[in-house]
Amino acid sequence: MDTALTTRAPRPDEAQAVTDLVIACDIHELGEPDFELDDLLTDWHMPGFDLERDAVVVVDGDRIVAYAVFVRNDYVDVYVHPDSRGRGIGRSILEWSERRGLERTPPGEEIRLGQVITSGHDGARTLLERHGYEPARTYWRMSMPLEETPTPPAWPEGVLVRTFDQERDTRAVFALVQDAFGDNERYAAESFEEWQAFMIDREAFEPGLWFIAESKGEIVGCVLCPNYEDEGYVRQLAVARDWRRRGLGTALLRQAMSEFSRRGRKEIGLVVDSGNRTGAKELYERAGMTVAREHTRYEKTLRAPAAAS
Repeated sequence: MDTALTTRAPRPDEAQAVTDLVIACDIHELGEPDFELDDLLTDWHMPGFDLERDAVVVVDGDRIVAYAVFVRNDYVDVYVHPDSRGRGIGRSILEWSERRGLERTPPGEEIRLGQVITSGHDGARTLLERHGYEPARTYWRMSMPLEETPTPPAWPEGVLVRTFDQERDTRAVFALVQDAFGDNERYAAESFEEWQAFMIDREAFEPGLWFIAESKGEIVGCVLCPNYEDEGYVRQLAVARDWRRRGLGTALLRQAMSEFSRRGRKEIGLVVDSGNRTGAKELYERAGMTVAREHTRYEKTLRAPAAAS
C-alpha cells in the first residue's frame, strides 16, 4: 500500500465522515446514494461489535479514503474512494479482513469469509479472484415506480392485517422471520439481540410501516419496512410455511406499496438473494418489480489454527 497512507480503527466522532465516503462510492458505482448515517451506526451498535478491532479506515493526511467493517462474523463491507483506487488499498484491506476473520474464528474451525461487490466493479472482482475468492451467491436489488393508486391488497380468507405492536409482537415476529428465512440456502440464523439491533434499535424504525397478518390470533405473515425519506423500502417479508402459495406474500407487498404511495414515495425497492428457495424473486416480478442492479458475494474458506496443546 502507498506509504503516504495510514491504517487505523475509526473513531466514533468520524461516523459522518465514514458515511460520506460510503455515499461517494455508491454514487460512483450505482449513480445514487444507497447508505445513510443510520445504517453505519446500526453496524457499529450490533451486539459483540468492537469498533477498535472489527473496523478499519485508511487515511490520507486528514482525509478518510477507505473503510472496511465486519457487519457479520463472516461478511466484510469494503469501500475505497474512487479517487484513491490503484494505490494498493484494496489488497491491504483484504489482508486485514482475513487476519481479523481468523481471529474471530474458534481454533481449528473454518470460516467462509465473504465480500459483496456490484456487478460492474471489475477491479474488486479481479482482486478477490486473484486471492482465491469465488462467487457464491447473487443479490438482486429490485424496484418499481409507485402509482398514485396502487393495486390494493387482496387478503386470503380469514386474514386480518394491522400494524406492529412492539410490546406484544416483537418475539413472535422474530420467530416467524427466522423460521421463514431458515428455508433459504445457507441461512445464518440471527440471535434475537442481533435482529432487534438491526431492525428495531435504529432511527429508521417506525411501527406504522411494519404490517402484521393474523389468522385466528396467530401471526402468519409480516412485511417490515424502514422509514426512509426518499423511497419506500422493504427490509423483510416473511410468510409462514402453511400460508405460502395462497397470495399472502403478494398482499403484504401490496399493503406496503399502498402505504408508501399514501406517504408520497415514488418508488419501492428491496433486495432478494439467490439463496431464497421460496420463490420470492418471482413473486416480486409478478407484482411488477424488476432488477435494478446485481451484486455478487465472493467467498473464501479460511481455517483458524488449532489451539496449542
